[in-house]
Amino acid sequence: MPNRNFFRLLLYTLLLVVCLLPVGCNRQAEFTGQAGKTYRTEKDYASLTILSGRLHKGMEQAEVVSLLGESDYSPLAGQYYYSSDRREAVQHGKKEMQIPVGLIVDYRDEQGRVTEQLQKFRLGRIGE
Repeated sequence: MPNRNFFRLLLYTLLLVVCLLPVGCNRQAEFTGQAGKTYRTEKDYASLTILSGRLHKGMEQAEVVSLLGESDYSPLAGQYYYSSDRREAVQHGKKEMQIPVGLIVDYRDEQGRVTEQLQKFRLGRIGE
């Protein structure tokens, strides 16, 4: 049977982990908050990538707007584009085109009805 010192060490280790856990959570929130500020002012792809990692299906539209800000464009009801500073070269016949890359969020359900909850989202080319 392990001695008392082992159990003390285990207890102190667990207490340390529990005490440091909120610090890690706060740092994540600060990191996301900074990414949101940077994205809103600079429209940079790196910040948009961080923010897209915080999205999940079923998220309220108000939460998405709070995280990302207002969208740059809406091609149809319930679908919104968030642009970035990134472009990808695409061959179109003999011509090379620069296609913008951003985040597409969609609040339309499988029947095409607009909801208040996020249904789909993807980071990729916009306008293809």
